[in-house]
Amino acid sequence: MNAQNDSATTFPISFDGRSHIAMTVLGAGPQSSRVKVSSSTIDIHMGWAFQATIPREDVAYARPLNRGELRGPFRLSVLRGVNYWRGTALVNGAGTGLVEITLERPRWVRLGPLLAPMRRLVVSAEDQSGLVTALNPSTPRSPGSGDPSL
Repeated sequence: MNAQNDSATTFPISFDGRSHIAMTVLGAGPQSSRVKVSSSTIDIHMGWAFQATIPREDVAYARPLNRGELRGPFRLSVLRGVNYWRGTALVNGAGTGLVEITLERPRWVRLGPLLAPMRRLVVSAEDQSGLVTALNPSTPRSPGSGDPSL
């Protein structure tokens, strides 16, 4: 975790050995991948492959997620990079340190050159517990209605 200024904290996205090399070659490696949490927004980048700015008030909750809890096509433990399926984005360079961020309402995010609505984000973080703590509101809220299969 690295404090950028008084109101923002940057959490690097974690990468394992093979992903580190491959994603760096593709322009989405550790040097350009992070989650920046400020008092008003959450800014997520994985190089050119994923970009999102989410208002803090749109976060319903964040929690640590074990790889075994991933459902659907994300169940594959080999997935790395940016993957998207039915409103859920998986933005990871490693299969560990995963954080699930659920939003109150879908937000448009950039998947490379495309825009897509996202309701749930799973991101690999070097400081999993620190990111969860930074994202959770002081009073828990339930997410709004949405597709439970995400």
